[in-house]
Amino acid sequence: MRSLPPLKGIIYFEASARLHSFKLAAEELFVTPGAVSHQIQTLEAFIGQKLFIRQHRGIKLTNAGVRYFNRIGLILKDLDQATTDIGFVTKKQKITIAIPPTLLNKWLLPRIDYAYLSENDISVVFIDTIEMLDLNKENIDISIRYSIEKPNEKYCRLLFQEQMIAVCAPDYTDKPLSYLSAELLSTSTLIETTNRLIQWDLILANNNIKLDPNQSKIYFQNSMHAIEAAIQGIGVAFINRIFVESYLKQGILIEAIDMGVMQDNIPSYYLVSNYEKMQNPATQLLYQEIESYINDDIVTGAV
Repeated sequence: MRSLPPLKGIIYFEASARLHSFKLAAEELFVTPGAVSHQIQTLEAFIGQKLFIRQHRGIKLTNAGVRYFNRIGLILKDLDQATTDIGFVTKKQKITIAIPPTLLNKWLLPRIDYAYLSENDISVVFIDTIEMLDLNKENIDISIRYSIEKPNEKYCRLLFQEQMIAVCAPDYTDKPLSYLSAELLSTSTLIETTNRLIQWDLILANNNIKLDPNQSKIYFQNSMHAIEAAIQGIGVAFINRIFVESYLKQGILIEAIDMGVMQDNIPSYYLVSNYEKMQNPATQLLYQEIESYINDDIVTGAV
């Protein structure tokens, strides 16, 4: 069975030893000096050792008190850090964002200004999901939603429309930027992401192309794996342009096929929150910060 001392006595002891005064400890803890003295007497009785020498002009730690204070200081520091890490006590406000995994990895993480958030005592918890989670039920402050229909939350900002392109490694095909054709596709492996609202079948139907029943295909649940497969030369991936913009600029990937663009029912990404969540200044600040990241993307047409 554990021999745990009274926690209040530990707190009062630590403050008194650190400040060398029952009176100053009482002022810090918003109690009376008598209450501090009483708790320390209780702690001394529990331990069976005197921790302070009471002097006319103040208090002084005994040898046992010095040893105990050194150990208690480390324990309280660890306790404070453990509590902060879990999130029950922290100066920083934790703001939770639900966001599709690849958008988080390829768009938000490279842009987010962590120093700015730290200066404003904000830490961010990311939930990487494509699902449209309920903000209140799931305790989410901000959501970036992927949908065709505009969400009906009070705070809803269009980030960008999805622009799907076909990409592959430079050495995968010797005929880049050729027009989409059944003949070209028959010699390729098509890489598809299952959680995207626009996939190969829709774009092919839009271009009046019917695939061979034996067409080679490979499927992934999210775009990060599809992008990696294209980089490794496995096939032609159907990807949102904004996710691969840096790879295109570096020449790691190339736009493999010049495809016709769909005009209707284009999915988009929306920055979403609600009235209740936006009453928190920290949520407002982070919402506005994310808004500021998308202005250049929209202006330059990288959507």
